[in-house]
Amino acid sequence: MNSVREGSGPTAGPAAGTGSGPTAGTGSGHGARTCKGHGAGRAHGKAILLGEHTVVHGTPALAFPLPTLEARAVARRGGPEVPSGIDSPAGQQFRFTAGDGSTASSGAHVAVEEALRRWGSAGEVVEVVLDCEIPPARGLGSSAACAAAAVRAIADLYGRTVGSDTLYELVQCGEQFAHGRASGVDASAAVAAGPIRFQAGTARELAVGLDAALVIADTGTAGATQHAVAAVRRKLDADRRAADRLLERAANLIESAAADLAAGHAEPLGKTLLEFQGLLTELGVSTPQIDTLVTAASDAGAYGAKLTGGGLGGCVLALTETGDGAANVRAALHRAGAVRTWIVPVLGAQQ
Repeated sequence: MNSVREGSGPTAGPAAGTGSGPTAGTGSGHGARTCKGHGAGRAHGKAILLGEHTVVHGTPALAFPLPTLEARAVARRGGPEVPSGIDSPAGQQFRFTAGDGSTASSGAHVAVEEALRRWGSAGEVVEVVLDCEIPPARGLGSSAACAAAAVRAIADLYGRTVGSDTLYELVQCGEQFAHGRASGVDASAAVAAGPIRFQAGTARELAVGLDAALVIADTGTAGATQHAVAAVRRKLDADRRAADRLLERAANLIESAAADLAAGHAEPLGKTLLEFQGLLTELGVSTPQIDTLVTAASDAGAYGAKLTGGGLGGCVLALTETGDGAANVRAALHRAGAVRTWIVPVLGAQQ
């Protein structure tokens, strides 16, 4: 059984269904029609366990969905209630108008415009309102989730069923706009039913035999994914031999982590997280804040910890025991400066 500790936010458990293509386990549902003339859709956040940045250069990545950190969208035909074409932030809610010729200013907007074009509805004016519980610029997949929810809402509005491949492609259009060169792991994880192993545009179910917890901590500083991705590329391009060695190390660590995750070996998995954090530090995407939280988690008894997402801010992820172990690490992270935390149960199929 998957449960969420009070105030902890997301839950991640074993994959439900094997699925196929880039969004394994997604199914075809895209939200139920709310009323005539409206469509609705939703998607969720994600946390990368291992493989951020290196996945852009060919390694696998391991990611967990965060299904209780949701993005929800409602779409309706017709013009906006705010000035045309302007995304209007209001806390975690914003709206945009597609099909009116305005310049897109978010990944969700780009994804919807592309969907309308593919479906022969370019030029039809549609308003989309998004309500997102996923904190932006924290490496938890808010842009991909918003794009997926918006596309599903448009599909619902027009009575279309969106296949997993098509949904992935449309969300990727938004991700490329939002982040530059996006690997696709966020686009897959935002609609996956369980943990995934992602590589080269393809996601498949990730076996989990572990009874543990992930404690996710927000540094309080926005990440800078596009800048970080570009900086990593420059570093790797500067010395291709060194880059190849680093990417081989990364791939070996990721494969080792996948094996430990399936076998339920928490301690070696935690050590692998710390090794991968060292690799990300070599790539220049860690920060003093991140390092402080990683140390605090380790000192409080976590098996291991690392940044999750693009880095240069954002969040830290720690692998811990369940129950008091997770609570102790969580408290230590707050004392070390985390502004908010979530506890995510990691439950193997046998649970």
